[in-house]
Amino acid sequence: MLRSPKTKWGKFLREALIVLVSAFFGSSVQIFVMIPNGMTSGGMPGVCRLITHFFPGLSYSLVYYTLSMVIIIIAYFAMGKGEVKRIIALGFAYPIMLFVFEHIDYEFLKSPDPFLAALLIGVFYGVATGVGYIGGYSSGGTDTLARVLKFRFFNHLRTGDIQMAMDVTIIIISAFVFDTNIAMYAIITAVVAAYVISAITVGYSGKHIQLDIIPSGKDASDAITEFVLNEMKHAVTSHVSRGEYSKQERRTLSIICTPAESIKIKKFVADVDPKAFATVMPVSNVWGAGFSDIREVDNI
Repeated sequence: MLRSPKTKWGKFLREALIVLVSAFFGSSVQIFVMIPNGMTSGGMPGVCRLITHFFPGLSYSLVYYTLSMVIIIIAYFAMGKGEVKRIIALGFAYPIMLFVFEHIDYEFLKSPDPFLAALLIGVFYGVATGVGYIGGYSSGGTDTLARVLKFRFFNHLRTGDIQMAMDVTIIIISAFVFDTNIAMYAIITAVVAAYVISAITVGYSGKHIQLDIIPSGKDASDAITEFVLNEMKHAVTSHVSRGEYSKQERRTLSIICTPAESIKIKKFVADVDPKAFATVMPVSNVWGAGFSDIREVDNI
């Protein structure tokens, strides 16, 4: 992951680089690969492709910009100012780059190749989303809308499941509007993007870690415990620990999860309790309910 600089200018340059890289990869692949090859995808690009298909006179970048602004406004009124600060940056950067690239006569693939196009779109989307995810940014697409829906209507569901349902719906509609092959290629794109995002954010998959969190107070501890139990669907073990410097006793929360899940937990902790202390330790294996069967002899 990108390390966070200590100087003010260093932090600014890091944030600017994250926004520019994410917007570049996400917007360039739409203009130079997806549209020329007649492809589509889930999320905001898929919606924009559907709209511009029925209204070919509309500018793709203008449709994207309009929808992003609508979602940002909805998120602002539904969840508050704090939730949209990191959405606005990419919400503006994406359509600006889309507009610029629309006026460049260039195609990445010199001849139509749907399968190769699907792979490229998946890789570029994965890079765009993964880099943005590291910085805590959102492009104001279906990921943001999923958070709004969960916050207002579906508290019992996971945000990722809501977003997946929306993306699958967009792809299914695309199958009727375009054709089944294009929808199948969109699924390939989604799978490739998911692997690239995982590679960028955690560097590997299939591993587990132990995450120990010491919240700054009881309210924060309760909020973190509720999030892990209800949102992440993971068990939490707590015990009382004492800091010998302050002589204060606090609850320590221990969670076994994957590296990708730890990032989600970390982002939540950063929002509700910035003064919390956390440690991360690699775990070679986990035996027990929900993990490897302790009765198996070959799960070392």
